[in-house]
Amino acid sequence: MSPLKRRRFTQLAAASLTSTIVADVSSKALAQNNGQSQGNEQSQEVLYGVKLFKESKAQNQEESNARRNREDETPTLELIAADVGTGNVVSKKNVPSQSVDNPSSTKKKSRAFFTGESDRVTKATALGDGNLVISTVSNQRDGYVNHLTFTVEGAKKDKFKAKKILDLEPNQTVESLLSLPKDQLLCIVGIEGVPPFAFITLDSKNGKIISEDELALPPLPLNHRFANLCQDAKGNIFATETGPDGSPILIYLNLQEKATLTGKVKIQRLTPLNIEGRPLINDVEDLNFSSSGQLYALTADKGGKKTLFKVEARSGKMESVKEFEAEKFAFVL
Repeated sequence: MSPLKRRRFTQLAAASLTSTIVADVSSKALAQNNGQSQGNEQSQEVLYGVKLFKESKAQNQEESNARRNREDETPTLELIAADVGTGNVVSKKNVPSQSVDNPSSTKKKSRAFFTGESDRVTKATALGDGNLVISTVSNQRDGYVNHLTFTVEGAKKDKFKAKKILDLEPNQTVESLLSLPKDQLLCIVGIEGVPPFAFITLDSKNGKIISEDELALPPLPLNHRFANLCQDAKGNIFATETGPDGSPILIYLNLQEKATLTGKVKIQRLTPLNIEGRPLINDVEDLNFSSSGQLYALTADKGGKKTLFKVEARSGKMESVKEFEAEKFAFVL
């Protein structure tokens, strides 16, 4: 085989990783929707919602933002605890702005076109020790700063710490993450929140990118949006992929399942997310599994209100559960 043909063959093989697969996913991979009870949530589990804290008066909000050092201080958040079975809010508390414990300088690049400072919550995920980690993105004139806010001694306690994510380019933003063993975080990063997207892994103890690709993570299509990482109890990872048509598809990957030709983790496309048989026209705001194995999504209902939905992974069918005013959510035991 000539060098030119060999290169072409390799490119086609890599592209096949993310080609659409009519999902014949094993019963093991979808056990959360088959063999496990969807209605019997464990009583000790708590549903947490996260959103940016808004001052009651616009002037107070502006003053608070002006005082904050966006490089080394996180935005103030609101943490909402709710009953898993009913979705009823049990408590709300503020997470004050936290100073990061790794204040090393991040890469910066001045921008001629700048629309103003802003903050976003991009993901909330449970850690194995009963704590939460929340990722946020702060936009400033010389680039984006990505932060992690952690609960300490359990999500119910009013103790927090924060880290800054280091080594990213000034225009890179962490759009989703989930917890892995050995204090690692699997992340999806984008360019100012839009494609192209890529997988990276972080060391949660120091906020640095792990340069060695030990996980053999696959490349992602350049013009597709990827978001909403979540993981079931068996270690299967799910997320959403949105193509140019705007309709999100549920995708699945298992870090132990590699493509024979490339050695990279395989991505399988399952099914478009839909409500009453109609595909969504925008991506959901978040996905997460409860401890019972039920997959949930957060998105707007017909009236535009933030609502929690149950999701059936095989069909992509979404069933409304309860209005839930949050930007991201997670289940914590």
